[in-house]
Amino acid sequence: MGEVLTRAEEKLLFALRRRPEREERGLFLAEGVRVVEALVESRVGIELAVVAEDLPETPRGAALLDGLESRAPVRTVPGHVLARVAATESPQGVVAAAHIPRASLDTVPVPERSTVLVLDAVQDPGNFGTLVRCADAFAADFVLALAGTVDAWNPKAVRAAAGSSFHVPILEAATGPGIAWLAGHGYRILAADIHGDPVAGIAAAARTALVVGNEGAGVGEAVRAAAALRVAVPIRGSAESLNVSVAAGILLYLLTRER
Repeated sequence: MGEVLTRAEEKLLFALRRRPEREERGLFLAEGVRVVEALVESRVGIELAVVAEDLPETPRGAALLDGLESRAPVRTVPGHVLARVAATESPQGVVAAAHIPRASLDTVPVPERSTVLVLDAVQDPGNFGTLVRCADAFAADFVLALAGTVDAWNPKAVRAAAGSSFHVPILEAATGPGIAWLAGHGYRILAADIHGDPVAGIAAAARTALVVGNEGAGVGEAVRAAAALRVAVPIRGSAESLNVSVAAGILLYLLTRER
């Protein structure tokens, strides 16, 4: 069983709730059994793990504890202490501080056939995480977050991604340079837009970049200007629109189903 959590370690966990601290330290928080299981199975470095005293009382919790002890220092605390240091509700007995995976447009591989998901000022961390999960599900090569998008390593975004943040490279770029890079590497840019063409009738290019936009305003003018097409999921019922994550999942499925 792990040692007692120190005051300095507790201050670190609190600090990692804030984006500037995450960026300065190069660390993020992963919380919940499912997410931390995926973290342990990944190649992402783990700085520190904090577990509730009752975590090993179930076979799944005991297995997770064994995995954590092989990867990082582990601290054991009462459940109320874990709840206090966690950034999200219901941390499910485990919190870990891990190293942010580094990826950039300068180094990311670009296959001959490639699909990427681009996020243009998506602001809700739950949506961000679900979008990363969609990208993982449909084998996107990477996720590109443009200016105005929420921090990829916000604890709620990491939780919503359910481990996919450790599988899919997540890159960041200013909007202009990001769009220019996609165009320069032969990506056909498709902008998700409720008034766009039905995507079911559109043949995917060898390299396709699907851009989804802000929850209220949609994609920005720079993306609209660069897009080869605006695409939409046809809505047959009375709903005015779809949640950005739902729409992206459907669009990615339709664009990748024959690959």
